[in-house]
Amino acid sequence: MSVTVIIPAHNEAKNIEKVIKSTLPHTDSIIVVDDGSTDDTLEKALQTDTKVIGLRHEVNLGKGAALKTGCDAARKLGADIMVCMDADGQHKPENIPHFIRTLEEKNVHVVFGTRQFNSNMPVIMLLGNRLLSKTIQKLFRVFVRDTQSGFRAFTSEAYEMLRWKSSGYEVETEMIIRMGENKLKFAEIDIDTIYLDEYKGTTAIDGMKILVQILKWKFL
Repeated sequence: MSVTVIIPAHNEAKNIEKVIKSTLPHTDSIIVVDDGSTDDTLEKALQTDTKVIGLRHEVNLGKGAALKTGCDAARKLGADIMVCMDADGQHKPENIPHFIRTLEEKNVHVVFGTRQFNSNMPVIMLLGNRLLSKTIQKLFRVFVRDTQSGFRAFTSEAYEMLRWKSSGYEVETEMIIRMGENKLKFAEIDIDTIYLDEYKGTTAIDGMKILVQILKWKFL
């Protein structure tokens, strides 16, 4: 099974080389999508290893757009399994084999990395995540414990049904909704809860926007 890791990156020049080097042992190829960075993120990514493919958005289009660009490229390259992870170091690449084993052994289409809901997760994010999980369960009959975790894997066939329209952070939520609509099988595995000093992920405001978007997907 050919595995490709897709890493969307925006101004991650200080982190991208370390992330790539720790990811290389666990994948056949890495696609880094530079989403309009103003630093040398892409250059540093490409100089790391020949297994790295670099793509670039000339302007910042958002995480969802960058993931779509990367996954579309992985599909064209013939990847059997796609793994999505962040560029800032909050995801541990050594978990990738666990994602792959779970896909194969449990015969599922999608595997979600679920962070531990403990004191390492800011309270506002913990409450927001639970609210989004319950809302999606109520409206779409699918329950994923950690809806906002960006560390996830899926088969190439599943990607055809998951393929999203979202360009921003709502991409993780739309994937879950598309999965439920297409009755794809999924599993969840535990991953570490890592928050860095310079947090760039979903904020409370983003969470409210995602909640509004969930209602639009259901009722409009």
